[in-house]
Amino acid sequence: MSQQIDARQRSYVHYYCPCPDVSKSNNNTGEDEEEDIVESIPDFDVNSPRIHFSTFPISKLYFCDDCHQIRCPRCVQEEIVCYYCPNCLFEVPTASVKSERNRCARNCFQCPICQNTLTVVASTEPPPPQPSASSNSSTSTTSGAPYYLSCGVCRWDSQEIGMTFEKATGLALQLQKTEDERPDVKEFDHLKDHFEKHLRLSAPSTTLPSSLLSIPGISSFSNRYGGGGFTHPQQKSDDVAKYNNTIKIENDDNLVHDLVQLKDVNQITTLTQRMNQLSDQPYKVERLQPQRIHLRTKRVKRCRSCRHILIKPEQKAQATRFKIKLVALNHIPKLTITSLPKLFLNQSTEIILKFSNPLYEEIIVDLALKKDETTETTEYAKIKLLAPHFNITPYNEVWEYDEQDFNISSKGRPSSTASAPKPDIGIYERRGNYTSVKIEITPLAEVDELKFPLLVTYANKVNDNNDNETSGDAPANDSSTAAETVSSDKPNTDADKPNTDADKPDTDVNKPKTDDTDKGESTPTTKSLFFWTVIGLGPVVNPATVKPPAPTRSPLTNNNSNVAPTRTNINSGKA
Repeated sequence: MSQQIDARQRSYVHYYCPCPDVSKSNNNTGEDEEEDIVESIPDFDVNSPRIHFSTFPISKLYFCDDCHQIRCPRCVQEEIVCYYCPNCLFEVPTASVKSERNRCARNCFQCPICQNTLTVVASTEPPPPQPSASSNSSTSTTSGAPYYLSCGVCRWDSQEIGMTFEKATGLALQLQKTEDERPDVKEFDHLKDHFEKHLRLSAPSTTLPSSLLSIPGISSFSNRYGGGGFTHPQQKSDDVAKYNNTIKIENDDNLVHDLVQLKDVNQITTLTQRMNQLSDQPYKVERLQPQRIHLRTKRVKRCRSCRHILIKPEQKAQATRFKIKLVALNHIPKLTITSLPKLFLNQSTEIILKFSNPLYEEIIVDLALKKDETTETTEYAKIKLLAPHFNITPYNEVWEYDEQDFNISSKGRPSSTASAPKPDIGIYERRGNYTSVKIEITPLAEVDELKFPLLVTYANKVNDNNDNETSGDAPANDSSTAAETVSSDKPNTDADKPNTDADKPDTDVNKPKTDDTDKGESTPTTKSLFFWTVIGLGPVVNPATVKPPAPTRSPLTNNNSNVAPTRTNINSGKA
């Protein structure tokens, strides 16, 4: 039983993204591209070394309704919409992100031990007395203040490191002063000032007068056509003034000696704790300090090929909806392995593959292992598709499924006539918007992972007047999900217009559709799309090497001799 569960856990269905072939597919446009989508299907090698970098689960894929292609995280381009704090949901202007070091400037801190959010707590103990009257005001802000930071998860508080505050607001500004006083920060500022002076002297200066610089575009025009200015000949890149550092690298011998003397491993920081405090990366827990929470971003994702927007969230930090959400889960069929028994060498096994339809139209699915091949024999297994052609009902609401099932059951069994539907060969189950099919697998070699490619081609018919745009969170209409392979004779704009020959002259486009427009009906358009998938089935076991389980006896059988005396004792006790 454990081996069967392990095989189920190692099974997967990954989708192939054609991002390496994007440049080839962009060369064809118009009708040539639509015909090549189905006719010129590229070859697919499941044992290719790059297969691990080109296949993804469907939850990580997008769908471009302009290119009619699957898009993976590598073939999309991201653009930042806004910066915000995940704790207080405060939107930070882009101009102040760099100055705030990409951290929240409010009272948002994370615990240095467990990285959870810290809260400001008022101290109930009276502040300790001042050691002397000549102490600075900065010492009073860190020693005698009544507020401190506390973690509700690991019970860490800033009083352990002697960090307290005078007031509960503006904590980031108070800590900023402490950070600016660190030696490494001062050294970096000193180094930046030194090189900024050199860059300012060596930068090209314009020869245009200051009165002309106010004209828009005059500086770029001067730089483009040779009037870019001159540089100081006496100042070269190698003539940088000598820099005198103010601090030196600390000697690690003392640190190593202190670490050797530690007896508790919990006194040493973990790698995650050191990475969260990159300024000094302390090795001792007592030197950890609370850090301001990093800012998060909302991003727009575009297709790299056509610049079409795939993901566009709401700009407000509090909003969680999407204005545009073109994910592959709402546009292409989802494949799931519902039944996967244990695979034995040279033994035929049937697996159940479930196809779910996310579209509002019925689709027709064609399966193949290669181009127009439903049976394939490799060095690892023999695979046979028992149902290469089938259809899937459209997506609908759950209560409508219940009504359909009730109507079907109330009609009773169909009569044995010529019009009665024949049983589908290879179809395991049809229900709702999914269909489960059978695939026969015969392993021919003992491997750790048996996988095979599966070409899925699906087509559906939609009306030309269905111009519904893709919703943010609802499943999208298929009018924007597939590439047209067989288009109608009239465009979408003339679907609802009457054909008046007196108003406009007859053209080749208008002549053949006179009869259809008189009827007032739109001609359906067949749209088709294909994609490759990789089906992983887990390991193949050789039955000759599998040891049979040890025979076990039932507890009742082993204790039959003890049951009778026990009952006798109980009865005798009652008597």
